[in-house]
Amino acid sequence: MSVLRQLLKSVLTTCTSRARLLTRGPRSAGSQPRLALTFDDGPHPIHTPAVLDRLERFDLRATFFVVGQQAERYQDLIIKMTEAGHEVANHTWSHSEPCVTSAAALNEEVLRTDELLQGLTGTITTAFRPPKGELNWSKLRHLWRLKKTVALWNVDPKDYRMTSTDQITAWCRSYRPADGDIVLLHDVHPHAAVAIDALAAYGVFDRFETTTISHWLKSEIKPVLQLEGA
Repeated sequence: MSVLRQLLKSVLTTCTSRARLLTRGPRSAGSQPRLALTFDDGPHPIHTPAVLDRLERFDLRATFFVVGQQAERYQDLIIKMTEAGHEVANHTWSHSEPCVTSAAALNEEVLRTDELLQGLTGTITTAFRPPKGELNWSKLRHLWRLKKTVALWNVDPKDYRMTSTDQITAWCRSYRPADGDIVLLHDVHPHAAVAIDALAAYGVFDRFETTTISHWLKSEIKPVLQLEGA
């Protein structure tokens, strides 16, 4: 990301309520700090069940930003996510390249995925994560008209680039979690499940409670400054 884009993102985050744009969670009001584990691009027939197994083993809650066409193909996994108490959120229908996807096309993909997920889970999540985290102003306006919260992240180990379990384990060893962290992982790669094991081994889940994006949005997020006319 260029310096200019980083600056624009910082300004937008400061001037927009967390209910519209979330880059990290609020500080915990309780005694135990919290973080959000988020998994993108699934579900995957092999890697997603492994992630769900680890989450159940350590009694964790997570948010899965699923791709609509994958959710349609592996509907049983969407149902398992919901039954386990995880959040299933929208990550577009096809995960098309942002630079070639118009605002209108993105809008259609979001609505199509919402319709599928509502049929499978009985609810519509307000949380939406754009492919690669890339949006322009026109797309933001469309999403806000749909009452979506654009949920990004502030911790990215880049697990999709990793070629061995040693790499993700080393990252987990070096990770210093903070209250409100949103961690980006991908359940279409094998390293996400390993990351959960490693974070547990290093005591992260003894010190931090895990939560879903929507739990933050519903219970603790207060507006900072609402942009008018969006």
